[in-house]
Amino acid sequence: MDRAVVAGSVSNGASAANIAAMDETQQAAYISALYPGRSLDADDIRRAVQREQYNAEHKGHEGKHLAMFLIFIFVLAMLPATVKHWRQRYPTSYRLVSVGSICLIPPYFALGNEYYRFVTLWIGYAVANTYVLYLATRKPLYPRTPRRVYQWFSLINKMSYGVSVVGFVLFLLCFFNVAPGLTNTESFVETSMVIMFYGLYFGLMSRDLVVLCSDRITATLGYSSSNKTGLPTKHLAHNVCGICSDQLAQGGSNTDSGLLHAGAEAVRPTALAEPTHELDCGHVFHATCIRGWCVIGKKETCPFCSEKVDLTPFKQNPWDRQELVYISALEYMRFFISWQPLTLLLMAGIFWILGLD
Repeated sequence: MDRAVVAGSVSNGASAANIAAMDETQQAAYISALYPGRSLDADDIRRAVQREQYNAEHKGHEGKHLAMFLIFIFVLAMLPATVKHWRQRYPTSYRLVSVGSICLIPPYFALGNEYYRFVTLWIGYAVANTYVLYLATRKPLYPRTPRRVYQWFSLINKMSYGVSVVGFVLFLLCFFNVAPGLTNTESFVETSMVIMFYGLYFGLMSRDLVVLCSDRITATLGYSSSNKTGLPTKHLAHNVCGICSDQLAQGGSNTDSGLLHAGAEAVRPTALAEPTHELDCGHVFHATCIRGWCVIGKKETCPFCSEKVDLTPFKQNPWDRQELVYISALEYMRFFISWQPLTLLLMAGIFWILGLD
């Protein structure tokens, strides 16, 4: 391709194939002719070539691009209402898709981009939680399993919160450039964002996994009315915690509850004198159990009668309030990790069906 051909390409507009067929010298001459009087280095020419190839490939596709943009806006507008309706009408399938996408999409992209550090952490986390899921789903259920499950996820929740705060603080140091020469380096910025992502991601995974565990535990215990029949399959005695199926010890009540009713069955001598909490509906549970059920397990109803639970008692100290704020932030994180990739995949499928590639 000589200078005359290059000049003709400039005047008539070169196709993507013609630009790709040029060697580096011809591409440099072509770009220099497009931008006369400008001094362009090798990187400028490379970016300009890529831009010209893109423009040549999509020349005359304005109507198609408009249709794709309108479909994109429509999908984004309908997404919140669709997800809300799906979550309310079909909670099981919604939960499975949500957990599956959160657990599988990030490691898939990490493996493809050779982020083996993240993949290694993910495998270790998956192994530990697989054992926890096994404990929560086995029958018969060991009496201490519910409490241990909630304690495990409470620990993970606190650790992920701490890691997220550390990453956020490091990012603030980068933003305000507190230590020039250190906080403004690319490696420091990358480290802060990676740490913050790890805390949010594993915290979000824990939030969804504890829901699966709590559902299986309540179904196995049989005290909950939140099943297909809407009725509990077992009678809840006055001195039994409906979450862990362990007995409530005398003397372990808090000052708000009033607690064990007169005439309750005798408590076994080995029962621990743990604080208890009485809900507005009158059902009594171990304080740690009901906290794990409501705060960690994302349940807002009584485990036995499904009446709405007032979460005010769980906001008594600064950590409780910060924990609830962090949990709310995780729900926003779900969109970027789970629903955004699924939405893009849905739109890609729509574009393919309509021939808008």
